[in-house]
Amino acid sequence: MKKSLLTFALCSFAFGLGFGMNNIAFSNAMPASVAYVNVPKLLEASKVLKSAQDAQLKQTKDMLKWYDTASADIQKQTTKAGKDALIKKYEAQLTQKKKTIKDSYSKKVTQVDNQLNEIITSKAKAMGYTLVLRKDAVLFGGTDITSQILPLVK
Repeated sequence: MKKSLLTFALCSFAFGLGFGMNNIAFSNAMPASVAYVNVPKLLEASKVLKSAQDAQLKQTKDMLKWYDTASADIQKQTTKAGKDALIKKYEAQLTQKKKTIKDSYSKKVTQVDNQLNEIITSKAKAMGYTLVLRKDAVLFGGTDITSQILPLVK
């Protein structure tokens, strides 16, 4: 009987200790402070992204001029074999040009994305926010910190 009573007392003490520690842990937890940013507005302000878009537009225009020249060159060929050979050659060049344009733009977009993530993270941490969301993901609540981040966007 004494063993059962001692076991019951120890289990009760352990339960009480664990429950008390759990309450302390939850009572000392800091409430989450939530902020949100308007990412499209930040992207619009990015000079790096604007230059990437301008470069992509210029490369596309150059590719269209090249395409017109290639088409004229193919039309000048008199034999079917000559036309087929030029078509094959120009298709390979066109594929390479498209890939180059896509890769250079993707590289710049990734660079802008990384810059925005770093800027938003560092500014939000400095302001004491524990969670930052995109504006389009927030139904209500939170604090809009777009205006504090906008001057930092390059």
